[in-house]
Amino acid sequence: MNYDTSEYRRSNGAVTAGAISAWQQGATGKGVKLAVIDSGINPALAEFSGRIGSASRDVAGNRALGDEDGHGTAVTATAAAARNDAQNIGVAFDATILSFRADQPGSCTDPAGDGCEFYDSAIAQGIDAARLAGARVINMSLGGSSPGSQLMSAMQRAVNAGIILVISAGNDGEDPAKGGNSDPFALVPAQTFPGQVIIAGSVGADDGAGGTNLNQLSTFSNRAGQGQNWYLAALGYRVRTIDHTGAGYLYSGTSFSAPVISGAVALVAQAFPNLTSAQIVDLLFRTADDLGSAGDDTVYGQGRLNITRAFQPVGTTSLAGTEVAVTNENTSSDMPEAGGDGGQEGLGAIILDGYSRAFAIDLAKGLKSAETRKPLARALSGIVRSSAVEGGPLSIAMTVAQRQGMPGMFDVARFGIGPDDARQSRLVAGSAIARLDSKTKAALGFSEGAKAIERKLTGAQAGAFLVARDISGDPGFNARRGMSMAMRRDLGFAGITVAMEQGRVWQEVRTSATNAPYRWSSVSLDRRFGGSNWVSLGLGRLDEKQTLLGGRMGALFGSGGSSSLFLDLEARHDFGSGLTATLAGRRGWTDFSSGKFATAAYSLDLTKSGVFGTDDRAGFRLSQPLRIERGGIGMMLPTGYDYATESETNSFSRLSFAPSGREIDAELSYSAIIGKGWIGGNLFIRREPGHVASADSDMGAAIRYSLGF
Repeated sequence: MNYDTSEYRRSNGAVTAGAISAWQQGATGKGVKLAVIDSGINPALAEFSGRIGSASRDVAGNRALGDEDGHGTAVTATAAAARNDAQNIGVAFDATILSFRADQPGSCTDPAGDGCEFYDSAIAQGIDAARLAGARVINMSLGGSSPGSQLMSAMQRAVNAGIILVISAGNDGEDPAKGGNSDPFALVPAQTFPGQVIIAGSVGADDGAGGTNLNQLSTFSNRAGQGQNWYLAALGYRVRTIDHTGAGYLYSGTSFSAPVISGAVALVAQAFPNLTSAQIVDLLFRTADDLGSAGDDTVYGQGRLNITRAFQPVGTTSLAGTEVAVTNENTSSDMPEAGGDGGQEGLGAIILDGYSRAFAIDLAKGLKSAETRKPLARALSGIVRSSAVEGGPLSIAMTVAQRQGMPGMFDVARFGIGPDDARQSRLVAGSAIARLDSKTKAALGFSEGAKAIERKLTGAQAGAFLVARDISGDPGFNARRGMSMAMRRDLGFAGITVAMEQGRVWQEVRTSATNAPYRWSSVSLDRRFGGSNWVSLGLGRLDEKQTLLGGRMGALFGSGGSSSLFLDLEARHDFGSGLTATLAGRRGWTDFSSGKFATAAYSLDLTKSGVFGTDDRAGFRLSQPLRIERGGIGMMLPTGYDYATESETNSFSRLSFAPSGREIDAELSYSAIIGKGWIGGNLFIRREPGHVASADSDMGAAIRYSLGF
């Protein structure tokens, strides 16, 4: 429902207090009885139609319900005028109005008098009538001397019944003798019934530019003084409301800040029926905007009313019915890269705050999509040199990269990097392969994945692509490879390879998952047949102690890591004349503490050797990187709450991690040996990179010239 209407914008009392936040959450005052003890009300006005309680009456005489002065009507309209696109909206526009006319008969119209007069006896009768009628809050925009014993006794009965009293602070702010303290009519009850009475001061002053300064106490408003512990300010300067004729009018005085606060009490009481009166008062004080000196002070007391903050969780929050804390920290999560733009549907749950108030929240708001990879920039970072040396049954391969800003030459000394060069370079990858016997080979790798050294054992090398990934060797996230090893045994009819690697999650933009360890282990069977065909079937397991395919879930979702099982199938056919085609597919199943999901990746490679000569090679790869196809979070969560029984309703809730986007990579590569080095060129395009449907396509090209050493 749209509450942001022209009528609302005219209603500065409601606007400045932030009432629209409560309305949007369904709190309009409906079902709450708001009593006003004042000069009466014009019951014929459309602003109050159908909402004036039957207990409303004249408590100072035998007159009909009416208003000769307009003050009572204006106050009531500030608190509870209807939402009808006519004049102004009251803060609690659906509340039931209890109007008690307490002005001394004839005083409001006496030309020789100072205006309406109110006596303790009539006010006391109004309080008792409001109590008996079931009022939740009583507004008294009145002032004067300290209440007598009769009136104090009526107030005592009201607060004992759980009624909140809102009383104006007074309009003697410019009187040096009176303005420094709250009016006695409000101060004495607040001191006598702490936590049940709110003294209403006024903020609002001319800002010099035709507007209103809400950070300034109104010049006419009494300050908090001795009542600072119970003093709350709201707009009381030029408040837009109506008089007893129904005409729009701008009123000033703490008489009009009080009904703004009374309306706020009604909204809170409706929305959170579990709260006691003392809790409602404490909540409004605790969520008020601090003005003046830090903390409570003798000018602004508790500060300025802020309904928006009052309708947000306050204090420690937890899942309803549990002691599981819900904080930004333990719901903040980094999605796995394979999830792309998934996790957007929302994961609703009910939480309770420090006042045991129920709030519906979306636990998925803390999920952050993974940063999209920039594979070309990483592939080309630094100057890379490679070398390989063979000696009998042992071969060693090494790749080093110069550190940025440290130029120098690279040498191989005893198949290693010299001490001077080590300071200028970093080892990118290295491997050693040894033939143990005629049917067994083993390999050790450093900064090289298990799949890469497995390929060296089987002879099934991947193409020279910079961007389109080798899906069988990619765990689904950027990885900083550690140690790896593999052993292959020729069984005659096929070869079996066992491999493992250890490493850490690596990310260009650091997250909570960066540097988290992982471990990969796999076993695969490969076989050649027909002379031109080769097939490999592998089963791999990825264990992550802290992460979820390179992402990381907050503690609420179980941040204890995950395990993934992958089935890999790769088939290659040699067409002859140097042309080879390779199909690869991966299916994965991942389990973590709060759910599970399935993943998939596919690729097609075409390579041709000897395109223009004997020493060149061209390739094409079309691939889909690892992507979550179905599944995600599945948890039993509180999704409903009943204040009457103070119990939650639990249901099994799901949040899909499957993205709407699907990255497809296409890449052309060409390389040729020139002199003592080789030159390579790559052309690529990535559609919906990172599996994000709204992402622009990524395309580019690279040319490299590399020298051996």
